[in-house]
Amino acid sequence: PATRAEAIAAAAEHARANSRVIVDIHADGRAIGAAELDDEEAMQHACDEVRLTTAEPRAFVAVTMQDAADALGSARESQQRAAELIEAGNSDEAFRALEQGLDLWQAARQSLDQGSQLLGLDLSEVPLENPDALPEAIARLSAALEEVRRTVGAQDWAGLSDCLLYDLEDLIGEWQSLLRDVATHIAAS
Repeated sequence: PATRAEAIAAAAEHARANSRVIVDIHADGRAIGAAELDDEEAMQHACDEVRLTTAEPRAFVAVTMQDAADALGSARESQQRAAELIEAGNSDEAFRALEQGLDLWQAARQSLDQGSQLLGLDLSEVPLENPDALPEAIARLSAALEEVRRTVGAQDWAGLSDCLLYDLEDLIGEWQSLLRDVATHIAAS
């Protein structure tokens, strides 16, 4: 192929034909991220070599969900650190810690949403002990994240600290368990 875009498209078609998903792309020995994939000009450059790492979709999604569940432990640390820094009046460092924690929550939510989408899995059909657990957990997370947004916008630092130390903290174990249960279901099916 004459361009990166053409080479990646050909490799992606080969992966699809073999029921695989692409999890990593390198062109001329350099990792290609999502931003570069979206950059039409960059994708029109020629390259000598394109390497893609692929995975079986179910295994990939199950591992991604397990990893997201594990990473929520780090969200706990980031949230606690952000709350401590807020209470100490160190807003710059607090926002960095808050951002790290929120990034982990986003990754957890994306692993669930994008993983189920990739597999064509209706999450309401995943056999959980409590069938309402997943939609309720999603609703509670959305409400907690909305509260974070509201408190930051209102500069309600005490409210933000409480949300981090209590609302989001209470969700960590629940989300870890749910992600692991869904991952187990995916791996077993």
